[in-house]
Amino acid sequence: MYYEEPYRKHSPRRRERRRATPGGCLAHLALRLFALLLALIIFTVGLLYALPVSLFAVEPEDNQLSLTDGLPASRANILLLGLDMTRENSQRSDAVLIASIGYSQLRLTSILRDTLVNIPGHGSGKLNAAYAHGGPELVMRTLNEAFDLNLMHYLAVDFTALVGLVDALGGVEVNVTEAEMTRINQNLDAARSQFESMGYTAPLLTQCGENTRLNGVQALYYARIRKLDSDFMRASRQRALLEAMLKKLRANLWNPALIVRFFQALSRSVDTNLSLVEFLSLGEKVLLAGAPEQMRLPVENSYTDDGANLTITDRQANIDAFRIFAYD
Repeated sequence: MYYEEPYRKHSPRRRERRRATPGGCLAHLALRLFALLLALIIFTVGLLYALPVSLFAVEPEDNQLSLTDGLPASRANILLLGLDMTRENSQRSDAVLIASIGYSQLRLTSILRDTLVNIPGHGSGKLNAAYAHGGPELVMRTLNEAFDLNLMHYLAVDFTALVGLVDALGGVEVNVTEAEMTRINQNLDAARSQFESMGYTAPLLTQCGENTRLNGVQALYYARIRKLDSDFMRASRQRALLEAMLKKLRANLWNPALIVRFFQALSRSVDTNLSLVEFLSLGEKVLLAGAPEQMRLPVENSYTDDGANLTITDRQANIDAFRIFAYD
Protein backbone atom coordinates (compact mmCIF):
# COMPACT_ATOMS: atom_id res chain seq x y z
CA MET A 1 0.00 0.00 0.00
CA TYR A 2 1.40 3.32 -1.01
CA TYR A 3 1.62 5.87 1.78
CA GLU A 4 2.18 9.54 1.01
CA GLU A 5 3.74 11.57 3.76
CA PRO A 6 1.72 14.66 4.47
CA TYR A 7 3.12 17.90 3.18
CA ARG A 8 5.01 19.88 5.81
CA LYS A 9 5.76 23.47 5.43
CA HIS A 10 9.35 24.17 6.38
CA SER A 11 10.46 27.63 7.22
CA PRO A 12 13.65 28.55 5.28
CA ARG A 13 16.78 28.85 7.34
CA ARG A 14 18.07 32.29 7.59
CA ARG A 15 21.73 32.70 6.71
CA GLU A 16 23.58 34.33 9.49
CA ARG A 17 25.57 37.28 8.30
CA ARG A 18 28.97 37.74 9.85
CA ARG A 19 29.51 41.18 11.02
CA ALA A 20 32.89 42.55 9.96
CA THR A 21 34.92 43.62 12.92
CA PRO A 22 36.98 46.80 12.74
CA GLY A 23 40.15 44.75 13.30
CA GLY A 24 39.36 42.46 10.38
CA CYS A 25 38.73 45.39 8.04
CA LEU A 26 42.00 47.00 9.01
CA ALA A 27 43.93 43.77 8.54
CA HIS A 28 42.39 43.23 5.10
CA LEU A 29 43.14 46.82 4.10
CA ALA A 30 46.70 46.54 5.38
CA LEU A 31 47.21 43.34 3.38
CA ARG A 32 45.95 44.96 0.19
CA LEU A 33 48.14 48.02 0.74
CA PHE A 34 51.16 45.80 1.36
CA ALA A 35 50.52 43.86 -1.85
CA LEU A 36 50.13 47.14 -3.77
CA LEU A 37 53.34 48.53 -2.27
CA LEU A 38 55.24 45.34 -3.06
CA ALA A 39 54.04 45.41 -6.66
CA LEU A 40 55.05 49.06 -6.94
CA ILE A 41 58.52 48.32 -5.56
CA ILE A 42 59.01 45.40 -7.96
CA PHE A 43 57.87 47.54 -10.89
CA THR A 44 60.19 50.42 -9.89
CA VAL A 45 63.17 48.10 -9.40
CA GLY A 46 62.59 46.52 -12.79
CA LEU A 47 62.15 49.89 -14.47
CA LEU A 48 65.36 51.27 -12.97
CA TYR A 49 67.33 48.20 -14.02
CA ALA A 50 65.93 48.44 -17.56
CA LEU A 51 67.20 51.99 -18.04
CA PRO A 52 70.08 51.82 -20.55
CA VAL A 53 73.42 53.20 -19.41
CA SER A 54 73.48 55.39 -22.51
CA LEU A 55 70.92 57.62 -20.76
CA PHE A 56 73.62 58.61 -18.29
CA ALA A 57 76.09 59.76 -20.95
CA VAL A 58 74.58 63.24 -21.27
CA GLU A 59 77.34 65.81 -21.21
CA PRO A 60 77.06 68.43 -18.46
CA GLU A 61 76.13 71.94 -19.60
CA ASP A 62 79.31 73.49 -18.23
CA ASN A 63 81.60 70.90 -19.78
CA GLN A 64 85.19 71.47 -18.74
CA LEU A 65 86.05 67.79 -18.44
CA SER A 66 87.83 67.32 -21.80
CA LEU A 67 85.52 64.46 -22.75
CA THR A 68 86.59 62.18 -25.59
CA ASP A 69 84.03 61.86 -28.38
CA GLY A 70 83.04 58.65 -30.13
CA LEU A 71 83.37 56.17 -27.25
CA PRO A 72 80.69 53.45 -27.07
CA ALA A 73 77.64 54.26 -24.95
CA SER A 74 77.21 50.64 -23.89
CA ARG A 75 79.21 51.19 -20.68
CA ALA A 76 79.01 53.80 -17.96
CA ASN A 77 82.47 54.63 -16.64
CA ILE A 78 82.31 55.91 -13.06
CA LEU A 79 85.35 57.32 -11.27
CA LEU A 80 85.83 55.88 -7.76
CA LEU A 81 88.03 57.82 -5.34
CA GLY A 82 89.35 56.80 -1.94
CA LEU A 83 90.43 59.96 -0.14
CA ASP A 84 93.08 60.50 2.50
CA MET A 85 91.46 63.21 4.63
CA THR A 86 94.04 62.94 7.42
CA ARG A 87 96.47 65.33 5.75
CA GLU A 88 96.20 68.75 7.35
CA ASN A 89 96.44 71.00 4.30
CA SER A 90 96.04 68.55 1.46
CA GLN A 91 93.46 65.98 0.44
CA ARG A 92 94.82 63.32 -1.88
CA SER A 93 93.03 60.54 -3.76
CA ASP A 94 95.11 57.57 -2.70
CA ALA A 95 92.76 55.11 -4.43
CA VAL A 96 91.75 55.85 -8.01
CA LEU A 97 89.57 53.34 -9.87
CA ILE A 98 87.17 53.28 -12.80
CA ALA A 99 84.06 51.11 -12.60
CA SER A 100 82.85 50.19 -16.11
CA ILE A 101 79.20 49.18 -15.75
CA GLY A 102 76.93 47.47 -18.25
CA TYR A 103 74.17 44.88 -18.18
CA SER A 104 75.48 41.82 -16.28
CA GLN A 105 78.98 43.28 -16.37
CA LEU A 106 81.26 45.07 -13.94
CA ARG A 107 84.92 45.80 -14.64
CA LEU A 108 87.29 47.56 -12.23
CA THR A 109 90.40 49.39 -13.39
CA SER A 110 92.94 50.73 -10.89
CA ILE A 111 95.05 53.69 -11.97
CA LEU A 112 98.17 53.83 -9.86
CA ARG A 113 98.41 56.98 -7.78
CA ASP A 114 102.13 57.51 -8.49
CA THR A 115 101.54 57.79 -12.23
CA LEU A 116 102.93 61.07 -13.58
CA VAL A 117 100.29 62.97 -15.54
CA ASN A 118 99.67 66.49 -16.74
CA ILE A 119 97.31 68.14 -14.25
CA PRO A 120 95.59 70.96 -16.20
CA GLY A 121 96.66 74.30 -14.80
CA HIS A 122 99.26 72.75 -12.49
CA GLY A 123 101.77 71.04 -14.77
CA SER A 124 103.19 67.56 -14.34
CA GLY A 125 102.55 65.75 -11.07
CA LYS A 126 101.44 62.52 -9.47
CA LEU A 127 97.86 61.53 -10.18
CA ASN A 128 96.89 61.51 -6.50
CA ALA A 129 97.70 65.25 -6.25
CA ALA A 130 95.00 66.25 -8.77
CA TYR A 131 92.24 66.00 -6.16
CA ALA A 132 94.02 68.44 -3.85
CA HIS A 133 94.23 71.00 -6.68
CA GLY A 134 90.67 70.81 -7.97
CA GLY A 135 88.58 68.03 -6.45
CA PRO A 136 86.96 65.18 -8.41
CA GLU A 137 86.27 67.35 -11.46
CA LEU A 138 89.98 67.98 -11.99
CA VAL A 139 90.76 64.29 -11.47
CA MET A 140 88.24 63.39 -14.19
CA ARG A 141 89.62 66.02 -16.58
CA THR A 142 93.19 64.86 -15.90
CA LEU A 143 92.33 61.22 -16.64
CA ASN A 144 90.23 62.11 -19.69
CA GLU A 145 93.17 63.96 -21.20
CA ALA A 146 95.77 61.37 -20.15
CA PHE A 147 93.93 58.28 -21.45
CA ASP A 148 91.27 59.63 -23.85
CA LEU A 149 88.35 58.81 -21.54
CA ASN A 150 84.86 60.22 -21.07
CA LEU A 151 84.57 60.32 -17.28
CA MET A 152 81.82 62.64 -16.08
CA HIS A 153 80.48 60.91 -12.94
CA TYR A 154 82.26 60.08 -9.70
CA LEU A 155 81.90 58.55 -6.24
CA ALA A 156 84.33 59.72 -3.55
CA VAL A 157 84.69 58.14 -0.09
CA ASP A 158 86.97 59.14 2.75
CA PHE A 159 89.12 56.22 3.91
CA THR A 160 87.87 56.57 7.48
CA ALA A 161 84.28 56.30 6.20
CA LEU A 162 85.24 52.93 4.73
CA VAL A 163 85.37 51.64 8.32
CA GLY A 164 81.67 52.35 8.82
CA LEU A 165 80.71 50.79 5.49
CA VAL A 166 82.50 47.51 6.24
CA ASP A 167 81.11 47.38 9.78
CA ALA A 168 77.60 47.97 8.39
CA LEU A 169 78.08 44.78 6.35
CA GLY A 170 79.14 42.85 9.45
CA GLY A 171 82.73 42.56 8.19
CA VAL A 172 84.12 41.04 5.00
CA GLU A 173 86.21 38.00 4.08
CA VAL A 174 89.46 38.38 2.12
CA ASN A 175 92.63 36.34 1.70
CA VAL A 176 95.31 37.64 4.07
CA THR A 177 98.94 36.49 4.17
CA GLU A 178 100.90 36.28 7.41
CA ALA A 179 103.06 39.23 6.31
CA GLU A 180 99.91 41.28 5.62
CA MET A 181 98.49 40.35 9.04
CA THR A 182 101.69 41.57 10.70
CA ARG A 183 101.54 44.89 8.83
CA ILE A 184 97.83 45.36 9.65
CA ASN A 185 98.50 44.82 13.36
CA GLN A 186 101.43 47.25 13.36
CA ASN A 187 99.20 49.95 11.89
CA LEU A 188 96.37 49.09 14.30
CA ASP A 189 98.69 49.51 17.27
CA ALA A 190 99.57 53.01 16.11
CA ALA A 191 95.98 54.12 15.41
CA ARG A 192 93.84 52.17 17.90
CA SER A 193 93.16 55.09 20.25
CA GLN A 194 92.10 57.31 17.32
CA PHE A 195 89.46 54.87 16.09
CA GLU A 196 88.28 53.85 19.55
CA SER A 197 87.66 57.54 20.31
CA MET A 198 85.37 57.55 17.25
CA GLY A 199 83.41 54.59 18.60
CA TYR A 200 84.99 51.86 16.44
CA THR A 201 86.57 48.66 17.73
CA ALA A 202 90.12 47.96 16.60
CA PRO A 203 91.15 44.47 17.76
CA LEU A 204 94.38 42.91 16.53
CA LEU A 205 94.06 40.32 13.79
CA THR A 206 94.79 36.89 15.23
CA GLN A 207 94.50 34.71 12.13
CA CYS A 208 95.30 34.82 8.44
CA GLY A 209 94.77 32.71 5.33
CA GLU A 210 91.85 32.32 2.94
CA ASN A 211 88.57 34.06 3.77
CA THR A 212 89.90 35.87 6.82
CA ARG A 213 87.19 37.94 8.48
CA LEU A 214 88.09 41.64 8.74
CA ASN A 215 86.13 44.29 10.58
CA GLY A 216 86.06 47.89 9.40
CA VAL A 217 89.34 49.14 10.89
CA GLN A 218 91.20 45.96 9.91
CA ALA A 219 89.85 46.24 6.34
CA LEU A 220 91.01 49.86 6.14
CA TYR A 221 94.58 48.98 7.04
CA TYR A 222 94.51 45.97 4.72
CA ALA A 223 93.63 48.32 1.84
CA ARG A 224 96.35 50.80 2.83
CA ILE A 225 99.31 48.38 3.05
CA ARG A 226 102.09 49.62 0.81
CA LYS A 227 105.55 49.32 2.40
CA LEU A 228 105.25 45.55 2.43
CA ASP A 229 105.61 45.31 -1.36
CA SER A 230 104.50 47.93 -3.90
CA ASP A 231 101.74 50.25 -5.04
CA PHE A 232 100.80 47.61 -7.62
CA MET A 233 99.91 45.18 -4.81
CA ARG A 234 98.24 47.96 -2.85
CA ALA A 235 95.90 48.67 -5.76
CA SER A 236 95.23 44.93 -6.05
CA ARG A 237 94.23 44.79 -2.37
CA GLN A 238 91.88 47.72 -2.84
CA ARG A 239 90.13 45.91 -5.70
CA ALA A 240 89.98 42.72 -3.61
CA LEU A 241 88.33 44.64 -0.76
CA LEU A 242 85.75 46.19 -3.10
CA GLU A 243 84.97 42.75 -4.50
CA ALA A 244 84.59 41.31 -0.98
CA MET A 245 82.20 44.12 0.01
CA LEU A 246 80.15 43.58 -3.14
CA LYS A 247 80.04 39.83 -2.51
CA LYS A 248 78.83 40.37 1.07
CA LEU A 249 76.18 42.83 -0.09
CA ARG A 250 74.89 40.45 -2.78
CA ALA A 251 74.72 37.57 -0.30
CA ASN A 252 72.53 39.65 2.01
CA LEU A 253 70.00 41.10 -0.42
CA TRP A 254 67.38 39.10 1.50
CA ASN A 255 68.34 40.91 4.73
CA PRO A 256 66.53 44.28 4.74
CA ALA A 257 68.07 45.36 8.06
CA LEU A 258 71.61 44.98 6.72
CA ILE A 259 70.74 46.65 3.41
CA VAL A 260 69.18 49.65 5.17
CA ARG A 261 72.14 49.89 7.56
CA PHE A 262 74.64 49.80 4.69
CA PHE A 263 72.89 52.42 2.58
CA GLN A 264 72.48 54.68 5.60
CA ALA A 265 76.26 54.51 6.11
CA LEU A 266 76.75 55.06 2.38
CA SER A 267 74.54 58.15 2.28
CA ARG A 268 76.51 59.68 5.16
CA SER A 269 79.94 59.08 3.67
CA VAL A 270 79.73 59.34 -0.13
CA ASP A 271 80.23 62.44 -2.24
CA THR A 272 78.86 61.98 -5.77
CA ASN A 273 77.43 63.90 -8.70
CA LEU A 274 75.17 60.99 -9.69
CA SER A 275 71.47 61.69 -9.46
CA LEU A 276 69.34 59.36 -7.32
CA VAL A 277 67.92 57.65 -10.43
CA GLU A 278 71.41 57.19 -11.91
CA PHE A 279 72.77 55.88 -8.62
CA LEU A 280 69.94 53.36 -8.14
CA SER A 281 69.90 52.18 -11.77
CA LEU A 282 73.66 51.66 -11.95
CA GLY A 283 73.68 50.19 -8.44
CA GLU A 284 71.17 47.53 -9.49
CA LYS A 285 73.29 46.64 -12.51
CA VAL A 286 76.34 46.28 -10.26
CA LEU A 287 74.50 44.06 -7.78
CA LEU A 288 73.16 41.79 -10.52
CA ALA A 289 76.44 41.56 -12.44
CA GLY A 290 78.85 38.69 -12.09
CA ALA A 291 82.20 38.78 -10.31
CA PRO A 292 84.07 41.93 -11.38
CA GLU A 293 86.91 41.59 -13.85
CA GLN A 294 90.01 43.58 -12.95
CA MET A 295 92.99 45.35 -14.49
CA ARG A 296 95.27 48.31 -13.79
CA LEU A 297 96.90 51.20 -15.60
CA PRO A 298 99.60 51.73 -16.66
CA VAL A 299 99.89 48.32 -18.28
CA GLU A 300 103.12 46.32 -18.47
CA ASN A 301 105.89 47.57 -20.76
CA SER A 302 104.29 51.02 -21.10
CA TYR A 303 106.09 52.91 -18.30
CA THR A 304 109.31 53.34 -16.37
CA ASP A 305 109.54 53.15 -12.57
CA ASP A 306 112.20 55.01 -10.59
CA GLY A 307 110.83 53.85 -7.24
CA ALA A 308 108.83 57.01 -6.63
CA ASN A 309 107.17 57.87 -9.96
CA LEU A 310 105.67 55.93 -12.85
CA THR A 311 106.42 57.68 -16.14
CA ILE A 312 104.30 56.54 -19.08
CA THR A 313 106.36 55.84 -22.17
CA ASP A 314 103.59 54.37 -24.35
CA ARG A 315 100.38 56.33 -23.94
CA GLN A 316 98.56 54.61 -26.80
CA ALA A 317 99.15 51.16 -25.32
CA ASN A 318 97.23 52.21 -22.21
CA ILE A 319 94.42 53.81 -24.21
CA ASP A 320 94.01 50.65 -26.29
CA ALA A 321 94.22 48.32 -23.28
CA PHE A 322 91.48 50.16 -21.41
CA ARG A 323 89.13 50.28 -24.41
CA ILE A 324 89.53 46.56 -25.06
CA PHE A 325 88.96 45.81 -21.38
CA ALA A 326 86.03 48.15 -20.79
CA TYR A 327 84.21 47.83 -24.11
CA ASP A 328 85.19 44.32 -25.27
